[in-house]
Amino acid sequence: MKIGIDARGLDGNRAGIPKYIEEIIKKFNSFTDEDNEYVLYSPREIKIENNLKDNIIIKDGNMRFGSFWLYLKLPKILKEDSIDVFWGTQHCLPKRNKYTKNMKFVLTIHDLAIKKLKTVGSIKNTIIQMLFLKKSIKNADKIIAISEATKKDIIEIYNIKKEKIDVIYNGTNFEENLVLNEKTKSEIQEKFKINNIPYIFFLSTIEPRKNVETLIKAFNYIKGKENISLKLIIAGGLGWKYGEVIKLFNESPYKEDIEMPGYISKEEKDYLYQNTKCFVYPSLYEGFGLPILEAMARKSLVITANNSSLPEVGGDVAFYYNNVLDYEELGNKILEIIKLDENEKQKRIEAGIEQAKRFTWEQCAKETLKICKE
Repeated sequence: MKIGIDARGLDGNRAGIPKYIEEIIKKFNSFTDEDNEYVLYSPREIKIENNLKDNIIIKDGNMRFGSFWLYLKLPKILKEDSIDVFWGTQHCLPKRNKYTKNMKFVLTIHDLAIKKLKTVGSIKNTIIQMLFLKKSIKNADKIIAISEATKKDIIEIYNIKKEKIDVIYNGTNFEENLVLNEKTKSEIQEKFKINNIPYIFFLSTIEPRKNVETLIKAFNYIKGKENISLKLIIAGGLGWKYGEVIKLFNESPYKEDIEMPGYISKEEKDYLYQNTKCFVYPSLYEGFGLPILEAMARKSLVITANNSSLPEVGGDVAFYYNNVLDYEELGNKILEIIKLDENEKQKRIEAGIEQAKRFTWEQCAKETLKICKE
């Protein structure tokens, strides 16, 4: 069987959907799977560190307007390549026409944030979703939702029969946790100015949906309420509509205690997860919430919002706050975690590790491949 895969996004930094695609392709590459051939399609150069087996073929180029290319140009290429099943990894499928009429389509839906929160998407992404998402959902033979919450949203918004949708959870990587030497630790402490100073940690793309504004306000509240030594590290690349976050950062009376380093290395990420007082993820809406699992796998205590898929992923282990925009509630929850006694803290850390172990990329890849085969 020949499986075509939408591999757009594998040309730069890995976060969100590109991370999802990369992890599953890495697992496909590790399978003893000589009966299947995988063809990775992208209008831009695909960059994968792993050496790929002969049954994984890359077909990339140097073109703009990726979604239009996939929808209009790719069908003919798929026919020429004799693709049996095409897996749309990011909300968009090729057009149903004479080239694809006998081809099976599998579509992954990560979230419907643009439908649930109409003001949080970039203009470009909003237009693309408006043009292609509804058509793609209709044309899919099978839909993969990355959580029960996302499945529920698909059914409610697009009136899709539940039998057409399978839930396959994302995973996390325990095997990639790094053991850092003392020199590296010291360099990270110097860079983030956290020598013997406790800190709280956030990591994700800086965009309205992540609700970083409420986190900064909560930090200001904590610092104003309690005379404690504490820093806030907000890591991640700038997405869109991040102006209010930068404004709040610059206006904070505790600006000297806030670090915004942008993208961070794997070594920095692992250290910051492993040593934070708590990882805070106050998102307005998530299709899954992978950073919660990454944090738990690296022994972080986690605070997140009680909405969308976040309780589904965090289970009974994460700490939740209910009013997602209430910075005082969030601030008090952070203080509660900071003041936990060591026994309770250790219990939560151990439970978090077990929770994260429930979600693996290998299982995600196996279930995805099973759907393609069926």
